[in-house]
Amino acid sequence: MTLMIRRYEPRDADGANAVARAAFAQYEAHYDDWPTFIERIGRLGDLAHEGDLLVAEQGDAIVGAVLHVPPGGPRSAIFPPEWSVVRMLVVAPEARGQGTGRRLMAACLRCARTAGAPAVVLHTSPVMATALRMYEAIGFVRDRDIPPIQGMAYGRYMLPASRIAQALATLEAPRD
Repeated sequence: MTLMIRRYEPRDADGANAVARAAFAQYEAHYDDWPTFIERIGRLGDLAHEGDLLVAEQGDAIVGAVLHVPPGGPRSAIFPPEWSVVRMLVVAPEARGQGTGRRLMAACLRCARTAGAPAVVLHTSPVMATALRMYEAIGFVRDRDIPPIQGMAYGRYMLPASRIAQALATLEAPRD
């Protein structure tokens, strides 16, 4: 089936929210207050007003999503206001390993480039090893620790705008 990356529409809320919950389920044991955390994660559709919420659709199912928050958009104080922020890159467990995360990240980086952001930033945890490998492989560099989230260690990772083209080339290169 063909994978399509497109802008979120209100009709996508249930699918996007379900993918977010499913994508984070494997980390349940790592958070201090899982019920509160997953409730917040499970409202991904509510973030659509904060930036460019993109979904990955395969057939008639949402199998992934990511939010690009442009410079000046709402954000945590850990992210400089002039940078683009990547939030909530999630892929349904059954869709992993098929390039969905790579395609969503590429779409998000294109949004950041269009927005003219001097850098792109995200936060992730070492526990999220697959995502972290992708981020580092395309050029994101850990620039600081941030306070734990619900007891889980997180770091902030940054990619300067001058490296977006190379990151896109890496993401879009054929994989063996």
